Amino acid sequence: MPSSAVLGWGAVLPPRVVTTAELAPSLGRSAAAIEAACGIARRHWVEPGVAPSDLGRDASRQALAAAGLEPVDVDLIVFATMTPDVAFPGSGCFLQDKLGCRTIGALDVRAQCAGFLFALATADRFVRAGTAAHVLVVGGEVHSTALDRSAAGACATPIFGDGAGALVLGPADAPDVRAVVLHSDPAGWQRFWCEFPASRNHPARMTRAAFEAGRHFYRIEPEALHADAETRLVAVAREALARADVPPDRLALAVMHYLDPRVARRAGLALGLGEDRVVATAGAIGHVAAGGIPIAIADALATGRLRRGDLVCCAAWGAGISWGAAVLRV
Repeated sequence: MPSSAVLGWGAVLPPRVVTTAELAPSLGRSAAAIEAACGIARRHWVEPGVAPSDLGRDASRQALAAAGLEPVDVDLIVFATMTPDVAFPGSGCFLQDKLGCRTIGALDVRAQCAGFLFALATADRFVRAGTAAHVLVVGGEVHSTALDRSAAGACATPIFGDGAGALVLGPADAPDVRAVVLHSDPAGWQRFWCEFPASRNHPARMTRAAFEAGRHFYRIEPEALHADAETRLVAVAREALARADVPPDRLALAVMHYLDPRVARRAGLALGLGEDRVVATAGAIGHVAAGGIPIAIADALATGRLRRGDLVCCAAWGAGISWGAAVLRV
């Protein structure tokens, strides 16, 4: 049975940078108060008309180029997103068209902020089973079009950014994907969710009253999430490291993915790593949900913080509640 190798990474962020100072007037709080609450000073937001599949296309082209492959070489697309282009078809189908791939399978994975890890696990299984030679794994989000720009959105809106990252997996004799651990717990889902539009709502997916009440915007209770997220990030990272039989001191980097970069950083440091070996994904770009981990790894490779062949542990926690971790050789 073949193992899966990491062949190439890519990432893209929209050129528009939105500072917390820019958001503060409409959110009814000072920039200092917002940053104290969320730990984020800047994020990237798309221009009107840009979709997750557009960002995914650009990140995928980079990953394919790094792998020495063309779109026609891709056997399967797994697209992780919580902000799809449209209700259906999936963003993976739009990406397939924009890249010019063959009539291969293209599917979306929804596990919110942990989505990239769920997509990675899915792709790894296809490669290991020998049913796909080259799998394109993409995490892409456009959060900015779903955020409340009024004072009611002050808790959620400053957290989120837009962007996409991509990875190409292929067959190998020795595994680059050493371990992937996935968890979900439906308890407490109302602490972090988006209710509308909703197919369970009849006769239409959204009522005027729900719209006027702003129930189509993200609802989040950050302070109610932090302790649980920190505990589970540490535990799942250790679980993945144990499953991979990799001690923390062999890691080049721990990539910790959570909506508050301070919580993520504390979780990484709890593994016994120094400050220089911990990345909190949301710190400089905002929280990009399914895109945060591949964006961070692609950036670390591009800047020389990581080298090909280094071992990385990635852990993520998000809505669902879903969380997970992976140990892989980049």
